[in-house]
Amino acid sequence: MTISMKSLLAAAVASLLANGAMAADGTINFTGEIVAASCGISGGAGTGVSGEKGNKIIDVELGKVSIDTLGGTAGGGIAGGTNINLNLDCGGTGTGLTHVQLKFDPASGSGFDSNTGLLKTTGDAKGVGIGLYKADGTRINLANSSDVFEAELVKSGTEPDVTYKADMNLRAGYVMSGKVEDVKPGTAEGTLPFTLTYR
Repeated sequence: MTISMKSLLAAAVASLLANGAMAADGTINFTGEIVAASCGISGGAGTGVSGEKGNKIIDVELGKVSIDTLGGTAGGGIAGGTNINLNLDCGGTGTGLTHVQLKFDPASGSGFDSNTGLLKTTGDAKGVGIGLYKADGTRINLANSSDVFEAELVKSGTEPDVTYKADMNLRAGYVMSGKVEDVKPGTAEGTLPFTLTYR
């Protein structure tokens, strides 16, 4: 086989391999809409909120909690429960919208436990996560991206001076994420990015 035949054969094989690597197995279709809603967030009773619109920081103090208060089972009771009260003021930008949601992105924060749906903690403590709870006591499963916190956008006033507001009241606290014998004391902090979405 001549050198040019070897080169041609090598080029043909490389072309086949390249085409095979780019074969499609399916399609992802994204849908959505950008809306004009722009809501400012302020803290209600016991909740501190700082930062600019679009980059709010909500600091939640869970306190110093005894291992004994975590309960006996993973994902069980809440310890150090703290209310998170958020007041949203959307001014007149909520026209045509009825609800606002807190959509959480734990993967961009301190992460989540796929078994319990708890926010992972950073620091020295072991065997504990942070749980977020809706007003009815239901824990939000952070491992499920469709499990969001939702509140009604309440319209008030008359045209042209209409405003839209919402109150978002959650609870947060430490929850045991593993076996009792795996829980170790220490600092337990977490970071949970969120986005306001509307419908």
